[in-house]
Amino acid sequence: MFRRRWSGLPADPVFPSDLKELGYFINDMDEIRSVEYSDYYFKYFLTKNTRWNERQRFAFNDAVTKIIRTRLTTTEHLTTVPLPLGTPPSQPHVPIMVSANLSAATRVVLLVGEPCQSLGVLAHRVIGGRGGITRGSALGLIQGLKTQQSSASDRAPPGVVLANPGELWWWPEGGRGLTPIERHQVPMSSAVHYGRRHDPKVNEVPENRSVAEHVRGVFEAVVMGDMLRKEAKVDVIAVGDAADVVEAYLNDDKVWEKVKGRLGCLVVMGGFYNSDNFKCEGFKEFMKERARAYIIHHTPLDTPISGASGNPGAAAFTAYGCPVYSAGDTKVTETMLIDAQPAVLKWIQRVALEGDAYKNEELEFFGEEGTGITTEALDSPWMDVAEENGTQPNAKEGVTLTDSAAERDSGEAQAQENESAKTGDTKARADVKEVQTDEEAMGGGEKVEGGESESKPSPTREAHGPGDLADLAKRTDDVQITG
Repeated sequence: MFRRRWSGLPADPVFPSDLKELGYFINDMDEIRSVEYSDYYFKYFLTKNTRWNERQRFAFNDAVTKIIRTRLTTTEHLTTVPLPLGTPPSQPHVPIMVSANLSAATRVVLLVGEPCQSLGVLAHRVIGGRGGITRGSALGLIQGLKTQQSSASDRAPPGVVLANPGELWWWPEGGRGLTPIERHQVPMSSAVHYGRRHDPKVNEVPENRSVAEHVRGVFEAVVMGDMLRKEAKVDVIAVGDAADVVEAYLNDDKVWEKVKGRLGCLVVMGGFYNSDNFKCEGFKEFMKERARAYIIHHTPLDTPISGASGNPGAAAFTAYGCPVYSAGDTKVTETMLIDAQPAVLKWIQRVALEGDAYKNEELEFFGEEGTGITTEALDSPWMDVAEENGTQPNAKEGVTLTDSAAERDSGEAQAQENESAKTGDTKARADVKEVQTDEEAMGGGEKVEGGESESKPSPTREAHGPGDLADLAKRTDDVQITG
């Protein structure tokens, strides 16, 4: 009989958390490149073994995170604050970072990133690829905020708070929190173990067991706590699933009574919190007047997609309860704030300068930008068509009619031909391009349920008179019927 010992299992691979030892360096464009091949970025597929690749990725991300936090501390002068407040570094806690001018700032920008990212990280695909460390992390956002002023009367830059909804799983051996992805990449007893078992007593952080608890803790400790001036305004930027959690937290009458005087504006990046869920009237009004959502869309950056009431004709979700704009060229949620950063910074600066007087423009849209129609046009059975240029006079400026009069006439003829084939109407089986049926002459028919045709007058051409009908009948008799 044979038996396998634990010592016979393949050992878990170990990689150093250092870029140089991993074979990478940072070039003069702030991009991470391979030492061996300087034109290449990070290489994930080191082998065909997934565990080896994941362990290398874990070490690489750890090295990158250390670089980002070092820059945040030394260059941008942010300090680390543990949550819950006062927790020793050796005990389970979730670190957030705040700027040095937080207590004196009259305006503060709170960034709540995605729950799958480490503190200060926006997108590893940009950090380890084209774009570089600063662009792919919160460093770029902070540098942009340093050029802004807090208000029209305060030219000092705003304070910054970086929430940390991602690193909520405490890793005792490492003495730090991990993201939901990283927790499966930590060292194990062997390379073939299934993973780490979640132990609530060991791996959970008090008051930060979920993203919702962390968001509440940040608002209570920072926004409603003693870390800010009483008159300071807070601009919130929330990304991905964290945006839904932030909205759900604020959508409460008791919470809103505490924070309504603090919030300056809210930017939702890639969230999906439906405005039908709004139960707090104060928050609902705030979303309508001082919030903005960005979504992945094919139109250029900052193109308006929907007003606060939504756009039922758009292909994308627009029921945010606030104006919706395009995030530009981005294709994934984690790069939305990176690509839309200029537009976001411009808007929150505008809100800060206008102060309490700011209110969103009232926008109404129907359909995709440049191809839709207005809601007014839907009230009539047919849309007015300008024969000269094929545009719809009642449509908003820049919106064109998608089907021309010729296309509609062609569609009517095709529908009539199909109907005739079913009913055996021999007259309609003649050349439909030369001969119109009586029904067609009276304005065409619209296909209804049951296969029948419902007569409907066409506003684009008048019905034929008796003389026209007689002439039509004569021309019909002259047609040679085949079959």
